[in-house]
Amino acid sequence: MKKLLMRLSGMLAVSVLLCACGGGEWKDIERTLGYRGKARLNPFLAAEMLLDELGHDAQGVKALTKLPDHDAVIMLSAESGLPAGRAKQLLRWTFSGGHLIYCLSGTRPYNDFDSQFGSFIAAMLLEEEKDPILEQLGVGAKKRLAVEEMEKALKNVIRGVEDDGGDEEDAGDDEDDDEDSRLESIQRIEWKNRKYEVSLGGYQHLILERRLQAGEFSAGPKGESLALHLRHGSGWVTVLAHARPFRNRWIGERDHARWLAALVGGRATKEVLFVAASTGSFFGLLWEHGWMVLVTLALCLIFWLWQQMPRFGPPAEVELDSTRHFASHVGALGEFFWRLRRGDVLVTAAREAVRERVRERHRSLDDGSSRLSDAMAAEIALRTGFSPERIAAAFDVAPPQSAHNFVSLMRDLQTIRQAL
Repeated sequence: MKKLLMRLSGMLAVSVLLCACGGGEWKDIERTLGYRGKARLNPFLAAEMLLDELGHDAQGVKALTKLPDHDAVIMLSAESGLPAGRAKQLLRWTFSGGHLIYCLSGTRPYNDFDSQFGSFIAAMLLEEEKDPILEQLGVGAKKRLAVEEMEKALKNVIRGVEDDGGDEEDAGDDEDDDEDSRLESIQRIEWKNRKYEVSLGGYQHLILERRLQAGEFSAGPKGESLALHLRHGSGWVTVLAHARPFRNRWIGERDHARWLAALVGGRATKEVLFVAASTGSFFGLLWEHGWMVLVTLALCLIFWLWQQMPRFGPPAEVELDSTRHFASHVGALGEFFWRLRRGDVLVTAAREAVRERVRERHRSLDDGSSRLSDAMAAEIALRTGFSPERIAAAFDVAPPQSAHNFVSLMRDLQTIRQAL
């Protein structure tokens, strides 16, 4: 009971101390995290759903391994780089009646609520490179901000990152928004007797030096355009400096949805592909263009395995004529020792075989010594007709190194053993 009262007293003292503290302040900070789920990974999910509702077949693909029919629409990103060969292939497809929507930036899945135009620093540091699609269309591209303006914007962004908490952090965020707002441009486009108010942007503007033809349009002056719609053969190419009007957050603002529906066309159902990358994987391209060769190689490999592997196909019968006898194994063993330059092992074994035959059949000649006795030499000479020098060389000479002398020595020892 006493311990319980002590605990209650301590808790009461802490409560009084907390209540007596004045000057407490609460601050609510709201941060927008952006979309979740599929919309976070696919910035054009809302555009796909919109086109599906209008009766089209819209879908996002990671790679364009096969070009669709010529009445389809392809929305392609230029941010991953496009090979010249692939650009020619796409423009040939467009020339035959296709519609290519080509976005220079704004196709990556960044958070639209954090920055309207993606990574501002990365775009400023990005070097200008030649684009094969723009080159073949006769369209130029140039950064919209001068070097001095980019340096100022970069300092503002860095200062906003270094500020800690409170009003300073909010000021840094406001500066980032100001930089993005400077890139936003409200344009009014007149096309096919209709007017569209769209919000465009991006870090580059497009430059077209020729005159606009019938059915073409430019969002802004031709020398500082943010969107171009150009005829290419029987098809069309729409070039956007930034894909902002068609992203999830902005598709519902102004006339963006109506403009996208007009670009796709509403007369018939069309296939619309939102491509994340311009080229497919190596194995996808290999299967598309060389599947017959791959299938043939696979069949040849299966047939070879069926012939070679022990568990593929019926078991083969054992042919008795091909069975190796014991003598062939002994010969292989001798060849092995000779290849290792150990002829002394073979000579010693042959001499020991002769002495073993003497101990078995001629005990009177065996004196227990490893050397050749006179009695045994005389008996060998009587039975084989060899000279005493030849018999002595067979037992006492060092193992020869040459193959010819080695064969002669081994033949003499074999003859002596058979004669005893």
